[in-house]
Amino acid sequence: MRRPMMEFGCAKCYGEDAHAVWRGQREAFEQQAEVVEGAHFSVDVRRCRDCAQQFVWIFSESVDWMGGDDAQYVTVMPLTATEATGLVAGTLRPLDLGALGRDRRRLDHEWPTGGPAGLQWNSGSFRVAAAR
Repeated sequence: MRRPMMEFGCAKCYGEDAHAVWRGQREAFEQQAEVVEGAHFSVDVRRCRDCAQQFVWIFSESVDWMGGDDAQYVTVMPLTATEATGLVAGTLRPLDLGALGRDRRRLDHEWPTGGPAGLQWNSGSFRVAAAR
């Protein structure tokens, strides 16, 4: 049986138009905590300035050392207050975040090596892996 999707955010931070949400996030979001800091893998907790919804930002880059056109991925997913607190406190591990996708959608920005960037809403569990 499929679990119902949870309700999150406002039209500005979690609206239907993925491109509008992506474009507006620079002004609409503020960083609350840096959980993992790295050049090729990072995890931040950010908050919508309008509705206070918290999100996790997961950035990963697959470095192949072949010309600099490395694949980059950003996942922006809403969190409950309890999940955000756990992530910052270390009781929710960054590599376990993918399981939270089962009952909410997330915004995925993908820029594969040699290809055009893509942006879309997705839902379901996903894999979080630190860059190699």
